[in-house]
Amino acid sequence: MPQIDVTVSWPAEAAEPQVDIDPIPVPRGSGATVIRWSCGENVSRLQISGLDPTVFSPGSSNGMLPSFSTTDANRVPGTYTYTVAATRSTGASADHDPRIENGG
Repeated sequence: MPQIDVTVSWPAEAAEPQVDIDPIPVPRGSGATVIRWSCGENVSRLQISGLDPTVFSPGSSNGMLPSFSTTDANRVPGTYTYTVAATRSTGASADHDPRIENGG
């Protein structure tokens, strides 16, 4: 099963966390694909929520973690939104709503 690695960072000048791939492209014909988010610059923990549970398993990280993986069924082309929340190394937290684009 293919895997896409995504890094969640929070540059010092940014107001919110950022993902390095937005939208995350899941290619047509690749079938089910694992998406893995990891902490990057200035991020100590992250949380992923709001993934459509009919497409993504699991649909959320159920709390703040250093990394999280979900399996994207990638059955039907479409764009999905989700929320990534992050805690900065300094203790501040915020969230951001990036996208995933499935090719089907």
